[in-house]
Amino acid sequence: MKLFAMGLDQNERSTTTFIDVPMHKVSETESISAKQDAIEWRLGPRKQGDPLTGGPFEMHFASGAHFVGVMAGNNLIQNQAGGGWRLSAGEFLFVAPGALHHSTNPSLVPLVMFNILLPGDANVRDYKFR
Repeated sequence: MKLFAMGLDQNERSTTTFIDVPMHKVSETESISAKQDAIEWRLGPRKQGDPLTGGPFEMHFASGAHFVGVMAGNNLIQNQAGGGWRLSAGEFLFVAPGALHHSTNPSLVPLVMFNILLPGDANVRDYKFR
């Protein structure tokens, strides 16, 4: 199964891409991936305009591999290569380790996000799903 992802190109710039997650069929209408390790799960509101400590176009590095998802509101994410996503409620994205990006909350509805941090750190470039 292919999922939206923020990955790194051959020049180590963050870019729009896809990742492959191996799935196995459970029934005619359902597939599931193998159980994946995770080290932290967070769910909660984000501050309006967060992060803006470095100005409205600040970019920051991702930590280790992780998923972000929007539970309410929407989030605008721009990667280093200029592409990006506007995630709305119910949408999620895999973020590769070390991907440089900028996130803002342009929504009038308070942004509520979840984060699932996977094992490894920002130096692991080839995260593999089971």
